[in-house]
Amino acid sequence: MKKFYLTLLLLFSTLFLFADDDNDKLKLAVMEFEDTSGQLSEMTLSNATQYIRSAFVASKRFIVIAKERQEKVMIKEMKKESYKSCNDKNCQIPLGQALSADTILRTTITFFGGIYTITSELIDLAKEATVNGAKDKFDGSEKSLMQALDRITVQIAGTAVAYNIEAMQTQEIQGVKLGGVELDTMPKIEVKEANFGEVQNTYTVSELNTNAGISLDAAPDVLVLYDKCVKADRNGENDPEKAADLWKQLSQIKEKNPFLSQAEKRYSDWGKYAYLRQLANLFEYAKTADKAGQIFPKKAAQAWSNLFNKSGTDYELRSKLDNPYEQTASERYTFWSKYVSQVDKYREQLQKFEEQRKEDVANLEKILPLEVINDAQKRTVLVQYMEIYSPFYGVEDVDNVIFSMDEATAKHIYPILHNDYLKKEMAEKCDNGNGSACYISASLTEVEDPQKANMFFAQSCEKGIVNACVKTGKIYYNINKKKEAAKLFYEACGMESPEGCHIAAFVTEKGAGITDDLILAAEIYKKACDLGYEASCKQAKELAGINSENVERIKLERKQEEERRIEAEKQRKAEERRAQIEKDKIEKMPQELDKAGRKTRKAIATTTLVSGIVVTGLGGVSFYGMNEAEKERKKYFVKYLDAEKEELIVKYRKKAQDADKKRKTYTALGGIGIGLGLALITTSVVLYSVDFKGEKEVKKKYELSFGASPADTSLYITLNW
Repeated sequence: MKKFYLTLLLLFSTLFLFADDDNDKLKLAVMEFEDTSGQLSEMTLSNATQYIRSAFVASKRFIVIAKERQEKVMIKEMKKESYKSCNDKNCQIPLGQALSADTILRTTITFFGGIYTITSELIDLAKEATVNGAKDKFDGSEKSLMQALDRITVQIAGTAVAYNIEAMQTQEIQGVKLGGVELDTMPKIEVKEANFGEVQNTYTVSELNTNAGISLDAAPDVLVLYDKCVKADRNGENDPEKAADLWKQLSQIKEKNPFLSQAEKRYSDWGKYAYLRQLANLFEYAKTADKAGQIFPKKAAQAWSNLFNKSGTDYELRSKLDNPYEQTASERYTFWSKYVSQVDKYREQLQKFEEQRKEDVANLEKILPLEVINDAQKRTVLVQYMEIYSPFYGVEDVDNVIFSMDEATAKHIYPILHNDYLKKEMAEKCDNGNGSACYISASLTEVEDPQKANMFFAQSCEKGIVNACVKTGKIYYNINKKKEAAKLFYEACGMESPEGCHIAAFVTEKGAGITDDLILAAEIYKKACDLGYEASCKQAKELAGINSENVERIKLERKQEEERRIEAEKQRKAEERRAQIEKDKIEKMPQELDKAGRKTRKAIATTTLVSGIVVTGLGGVSFYGMNEAEKERKKYFVKYLDAEKEELIVKYRKKAQDADKKRKTYTALGGIGIGLGLALITTSVVLYSVDFKGEKEVKKKYELSFGASPADTSLYITLNW
C-alpha cells in the first residue's frame, strides 16, 4: 500500500510539473537524414541529425521526442535493427505514429550537377501532408551543412512574432534608400534555332586526261612541275589546295609551256573545289557555334563573320566565285552581333548592380541593429531589399545578410521578415504582374507546395527572371523535357548566371543538352568557374585536356566506366536482395516456429477442453451417486432406529455405514472431478486466448504499470497480474 500511494504521489507530481504551455506544443519526432546522393558519411549524417534535433529543442516551439525513445520504439515496435535504417518516408511516417507524435521532421539531401541541396519537411501525421518546410544549398563540407541547417531551423521553427504583422504599416526610413541602379531582367532576345536546310555546295572536278602524250618541246623544269601537278591531281579530292597551288605555279610559266591552258583550267577547277570545301567546313563550324550562341555569342558572331567574309581562302578566284552561304551567314552574323551588344549592356549594368548591392548590404548591417528604428521600418527595408536582389541572388541572400549580424539581432529580425504575411504579400504582388514577387513566392512555397511553386517559377521566368528560368529548367529536366530544360539553362548562362552555366555544362556533358559535345561542355564549365562557381572549376580541370583528337576516346572510356558502374550497382542490389531474403528467412523462423507452436497449443487446448468437460461431467455423475448414497444411508439409518431385534439392528447399521462410506467416496470424486474439470477448461481458455487474441493482448490484459517520461511528458500505467 505504501508503494501504491507513493506511486500516485509521483504521478500527480508529474502531471503538475508538465501542466503548462507544453500542452499547446506539437510533439515532434526528428528523423534520420535520407542521403540520396550517397556522398556523405554515416557519421556526418548522424551528427547532422543530432544538430538539427538540438536546434529544434532550443527553439522551444516543439516537444521533441528523445533520440533514445525513438530507437527503442524502432527496434521493439517496428522490428528494425536500428532506427538509423529508417530513412525513407514509408518507414518514418509509421515510426512517428508509433511514437504518438503529432509531426515529424523529414530531411533529404540530394546531389545534382555538383550541387548539394538539403530539404526539410514538417509533416503532419494526421493529414500525412507537408505543412511547412525549407530548402537550402551547401558545398558538401560539414561547416556549410551546419550553416544550411541553421537557416532551415529558423525558417521552420523560428520564434513566433509577438505582434500582428498584418497590422503594421509600411514605414520608410528618412535618408536610407536602397537600390537606384535599375537592372532589367533577362534581355528580351528571342533565339530561334536556325534551320539552315540543304545548301547546294557540290562541284566535281573531271578526271585529268594524260593519254595524249607529252610534248618534248616543253622545258625540263616545266616537265618536272607538270609531273608534280599530275600526281597532286590524282590526290586532289583529299588535298585540293595542293593540287590548285601546283597548277597555279604551272600556269604562271609562259615560255616553253605546252600545258598552259590545261594548267589554267585545272587551277580554276581545283581552286573552286577547295574554296567550296573550305566554305562547307566553315559552315559546319558556324552551325555548331550557333547552337551554343546564347552562351558564347561572340564566338557565334565570329564564326558567321568568317563565312560571310570568305576568310580562310587565299585564292584569287574567290572574288569571282559565288558563296552559297552568303545570305545565311549575313543574317546570322547580324543577329548575333545584336545579341552581343545587348548582353554586353546587361553585363555592364550587372557590374554596377553588384556594386550597388554591396553598398546596400553595408547600409542594412548598420541600421538593422539600431533600437531607434522600429520593427515596421526594419521590415520595410528588408522587403525592399528582397524585391530588388532576390531574383538575381536568391531568397537566401537576404537571410545571409541577417545571419551575418550578431545572434540576438538575427533572431529578432528574421521573424519580422519571414512569416505567413510575407507569403500572402508576395502572392498578391505576383498576381499583379510583379516577376520579382513571383520568384520570391515560389521560393517561399517550394517545399510545402511544389506544384504551386512551379507555377510561380514559370510566371517569374516569363517575366525574364534568370534564376527562375534555372528553377523552371530543373522542373522540365525532372519530368524528362530535357531539350526544353537545356534551352533555359543556356539562356541563363548567357545572362551570366553561374548556376545556369554549371547546369548547362552538366547537361551538355551528359548528352542531354542542345548538342552533345564534350569540348563545348568543358568550355561552359570554364565559363561557370570564371563566374565563381566552384563546383565547375573541378569539372573544368578534369576536361581541360580534351580536344578533337581524343574526344572520341574519352567518350568511349566514359561509356565503359558508366557501364561498369551500372553493372556494379546491379550486383550490389542483387547482393542486397539476397541478404534481405536470408534476413527475412531468419526473421520468419520464429514466426514459423510460433505458428507450429500455436497449432500444437490449439490441439492441446482442444484436448484439454474436451477432457475438462468429460471430467466435469464425471464429477457431476459422482455428485448424483453421492445423493443416491445419502438417500440409502438415511433409509437404513431409520430402519436401524426402528429395529428391535439384535440381528436387524446389526444388519441395518452395517448397511447405513456402507452407504455413508459410499456417499463420502462419491463426494470426494465429485469434488475432484469438477475441480479438475474446471481447471482443464480454464487452461484451454487461456491457450485459446494466447493463440487467437495474441500474446501481446493477453499481456496487456494482465499487466498494468505506470510512470512518466520528462522527455515528452507521456504517462503510462501497468498492472502486473
